[in-house]
Amino acid sequence: MAADVVLSAQAVSRKATAAMMAAMALAGVVGLVAWGPVDLVPHVHVFADTGLWLGVPNGVAVLTHLPLVPLGFWGLWRVWRLPQGEPLCWIWGWFFVCQMLATVGGMWYHTSPGDTAFIWDQLPKSAACSLFAFAFLAERINPRFGSSAAIGVALGGTLLGGIWWLYTLHASRLGDLRPLLWLEMLPVVLVATGAWTLSGRLLSRQDWLRSQISFLVAQTVDWLDQPIHEWTSGAIGGHSIRHLALAACVGWVAFRLGKGLPRPATEHRVPPS
Repeated sequence: MAADVVLSAQAVSRKATAAMMAAMALAGVVGLVAWGPVDLVPHVHVFADTGLWLGVPNGVAVLTHLPLVPLGFWGLWRVWRLPQGEPLCWIWGWFFVCQMLATVGGMWYHTSPGDTAFIWDQLPKSAACSLFAFAFLAERINPRFGSSAAIGVALGGTLLGGIWWLYTLHASRLGDLRPLLWLEMLPVVLVATGAWTLSGRLLSRQDWLRSQISFLVAQTVDWLDQPIHEWTSGAIGGHSIRHLALAACVGWVAFRLGKGLPRPATEHRVPPS
């Protein structure tokens, strides 16, 4: 009887947390709709790190993306090392692929910042964020969020966000980024709401929260781009440090992915006498 009561309480708590996560995600949609179209302002392409470094224009901002490349391949290797038949292999694999595409897009964009290059940086970044959010839901709510259909929804939603930006850009000369921004903020909202109360297998509560702390640090130093550039005597700006903080986020996920799974039993052999 006591066990039944505990299971019933856990089910209620799980449903309540899922409802709160859905409410937070919906609140983000309502907030962005109320805010109105979000366009690229001219100064969005202005960064503190603008000099040549190793012969590369805006070199610090470009080359601080590089750690994300090996970390992405490491993440794919970690996915490959998951047990055969693991239902979340594909969504994590697509996450690391989109993360590496975002890295390539980010390096291209920072070489010569502009509106067109920005969207090719933003699209794979939003796709990676939506896949990250779906992976969290697959772990915490229902494995179906990690299915091929869910992956298609995440990638299709990102593509539609890019089409919406292109349509609004040509229709009103105001490229509306709200759908892509909502996808980017989705994992922060979901993880902050559900990480502590919902359990999972491939990543622990602490793993999810640490990854999001790295993400929040990345956003914070980005806002302090010019001040950090001045504090470091021009060595590096906050936006470039943001790339390293994002690398820490991806690296931690790659390192910890599947660590919580039980290890296969090893066969104990009796040494010969």
